[in-house]
Amino acid sequence: MDREREDENRHAPTPDASDPDSPTGGDESTEERLDADNPVEEDTLKALDPDDSPA
Repeated sequence: MDREREDENRHAPTPDASDPDSPTGGDESTEERLDADNPVEEDTLKALDPDDSPA
């Protein structure tokens, strides 16, 4: 039974990363949980944020 679930999850649709409306991290729940621990991570998250305008 677990094997069947693994097969289903393996073939689950994934968001299109090239879509400008795609949430950071792959889905909205992941995007909401992303927190930066230091300034470098803050810069990285800003760079990955599709809603943030480029500099």
